[in-house]
Amino acid sequence: MTTQLALTALSASDRGRLVADVSTAGSIAAPYWPLTAFVAVNPLGGLTNLAFADATAAARGWFGARTHLPLEAYRAEHARGTVTDADLDRAILRHDPSLVDRQPLDVGGIRMDPVELVRWDLLHGPVAEPLPPRQTGTVADALDEIMTGWCAAFVDEAHTPWPMPDRARGFYRSWLAVAGSDRRLAAVIGRDARGRLATLPDDPAELLDLVLRTRDISDDGRIAALRTWILRTPGWAGFARWCDQWAPEDRDAMRLRMLDLAAVRAAMDHLAPEQLDLYGCADPAAPASAPADLERRVDAVISAVGGDHREAIAELLGSIDDDDRVAIWLAAHEWNFRDRLLARLTGPVAAPVTARPDAQLVFCIDVRSEGFRRQLEALGAYETYGFAGFFGVPVRWRPLGSPVAQARCPVLVSPRHEIAEVAVDPSDSEAAGYLSTCSATAGLHDAFYAAKGGIASPFALAESAGWFAGPVAAARTLAPPRTSLDTSGTAKRPWWKPFGAAPRTAPVVDEVAGVSQHSGLSLEERTLFAEAIVTTIGMAEFAPVVVLCGHGSETTNNPHASSLDCGACGGAPGGASARIAVAILNDVEVRAGLVDRGITIPADTWFVAAEHDTAADLVTIFDRDTIPVAARTALDALQHDLDVAGERNALDRAQRLPGNASRVRDRGRDWAQVRPEWGLAGNGAFIIGPRSMTAEHDLRGRSFLHSYVAERDPDGVALETIMTAPLVVAQWISSQYYFSTVEPEIFGAGDKMLHNPVGGIGVVVGQSGDLAVGLPMQSVMLGEQRAHDPLRLLAVVQAPLDRIEGIILRNSGLRQLVEGEWIHVVARASDNDAWSLRTPSGGWEPWHLAGDSTSDHRLSLATTDLSTPLSI
Repeated sequence: MTTQLALTALSASDRGRLVADVSTAGSIAAPYWPLTAFVAVNPLGGLTNLAFADATAAARGWFGARTHLPLEAYRAEHARGTVTDADLDRAILRHDPSLVDRQPLDVGGIRMDPVELVRWDLLHGPVAEPLPPRQTGTVADALDEIMTGWCAAFVDEAHTPWPMPDRARGFYRSWLAVAGSDRRLAAVIGRDARGRLATLPDDPAELLDLVLRTRDISDDGRIAALRTWILRTPGWAGFARWCDQWAPEDRDAMRLRMLDLAAVRAAMDHLAPEQLDLYGCADPAAPASAPADLERRVDAVISAVGGDHREAIAELLGSIDDDDRVAIWLAAHEWNFRDRLLARLTGPVAAPVTARPDAQLVFCIDVRSEGFRRQLEALGAYETYGFAGFFGVPVRWRPLGSPVAQARCPVLVSPRHEIAEVAVDPSDSEAAGYLSTCSATAGLHDAFYAAKGGIASPFALAESAGWFAGPVAAARTLAPPRTSLDTSGTAKRPWWKPFGAAPRTAPVVDEVAGVSQHSGLSLEERTLFAEAIVTTIGMAEFAPVVVLCGHGSETTNNPHASSLDCGACGGAPGGASARIAVAILNDVEVRAGLVDRGITIPADTWFVAAEHDTAADLVTIFDRDTIPVAARTALDALQHDLDVAGERNALDRAQRLPGNASRVRDRGRDWAQVRPEWGLAGNGAFIIGPRSMTAEHDLRGRSFLHSYVAERDPDGVALETIMTAPLVVAQWISSQYYFSTVEPEIFGAGDKMLHNPVGGIGVVVGQSGDLAVGLPMQSVMLGEQRAHDPLRLLAVVQAPLDRIEGIILRNSGLRQLVEGEWIHVVARASDNDAWSLRTPSGGWEPWHLAGDSTSDHRLSLATTDLSTPLSI
């Protein structure tokens, strides 16, 4: 406990500086989107202004987290051949080019190159013992526990029978109103808690100013001190950052502000008998693991090979600490993946198809589309393309009967328009019955959960509903329902939905027709969007049927369900985006406008919307009643092949999923299933180029595939759009999978079996605790086996190098990612050109294989399986 200083009013300028310092301190916590619209983010997104090596060092210091796989895991990769000696040698020299000029050492009568010695240490040297978890004292831990409970109570709209008072005035003031009655807090800070709490200022900024002055924190140390308080609960800090900077303006739910979060934790620390060391994390490079004893590493070398050059060996190994060792391993692992992928893509490309295809299908760039596309192309004269799953139309979507619209676009884009779904025939009694049923169902749902969250009502609910719910729960557990494979649109309605069948609907894309619904786009805007779709994909010819296929994942009893939906649609299924884009592209006025822009879509071409359920590998075609008769025969044949492709792709996925392979398509409906699918686990590359680059190769679902034809984009506008939006989103996804794999307890969401939902926002692990961010362990692991290789994203681009270089230099955010080595970029101008690697310092260097560069070695790499370590 410290001496209380006099409270002083803050001037406007002092308040502004303090609020800015809080924002800076909290920026290290990546924003956390609610699970209702899960968005994959880089957990170190607040540190991307630093190079990857510096950012991970900062994360190890501030979060006490691991940022790379342990040495044992990398050595296992070497044992299975996914990292070779040649890869290690190249990574060692990249890390320390001066080793080239060092003289060989005579070790045990053998002249050993310094690179060989370092490699031996990486492969066989002693492993550092991890430090025990950071200890901050029982008082601080107890206050953190109290803090997380109040955070959950403040934001909870569903499970708290009595909300906190004064919530409209912010978290700090709401907490201050009830803290005096908190017996847990009184037990920690003393029995005089009520009186001491009464002396705290009512304003969160004034409270922070008071505590900082009381602790004698200088202006230079304020951000470190504020960050220490904020990162006591990094999960809630991430949610507060989302509320401050990313939450929609019309969001009605309570907003947890970073200023309030810091103020509450600072107030608790101010009153505690033992206070936090506000300078303890000031050095961001503090190690997260104990350094392996250099003497032990030297002894290991001498013991293995003999010799007496102890000082020289110690000098050599002393220049590479434990953080350097895992960084070299990561680089070597990435080089190996890069070599294997580029060796495949260097071979002959698929021959161009001159005949008009039966159908063209545009899938999302999601890695799960790659396998499905390959299976479908093998079945007929089909062309497939990859495009971001919102299909280039950033809007807010308002489903039929809903008063709420949700953004259906990447979070990097701010939608300016709203599109409503309406009944095609509003006077139809079926539409009225459907909306009435939806309203009644929503009312029953709210009443049921209100009863579950009450004080005494749960007992009555269990008595009254248990007779029905118990047997149903047992049946669902012992005999999980099967997925209907009927994609004809005529499947029998489930017994639990006997009334109010869904009516025929359509998105209102014309702002003239949608005036009463406040929905739609102008003709000029619709034409611009249509032009962007066609030119960005690179389509020059059109099939009679062109399908825009979004994707989603139907799962049950899964708080992280939206993490399996479309990231380009803001964590929602992509079917609505496909329907909107199709309505624009089938518009007669839009097509006429495209002719004026040099794009002619044949009169017999019809665009069709569909959605791929990635858990069941089913593709459902929407709005069949609007499809012209002339296109229906081709569409029926396509639907048959889509069904076959889904069956084959499901069998392929079953090889990597545990359990009964024959039930792989039913996993999403099993409420006890912790792995309905692997999602984007395994992602490693983002390929921008024509389909001919990849059509002949099984990429094992490890690559985002974005269609692009450089010859049809002479000004580079389409490529710049791809590299500054979809590529950046993919980097967020890649980073989330990376850090959820290497540190599942801090950057991931831990064990899904222990999750408890919190207020519709997220989950906590166990009964209470901090908000769990990132992906559950079951999304990236199977026991001790990894389903994901934690590698930095590799961007592979087929376009002129000067065009790519100009895009990188013009866009500071992209440049930080490339030159900070958050992503790696390789490119070639055409099929006939060699690959070049973009260096962190700028410029390009030729790509070459590690070690043996012979054609036989290249062929061997090209046929090596790209799968992750998981093989079931």
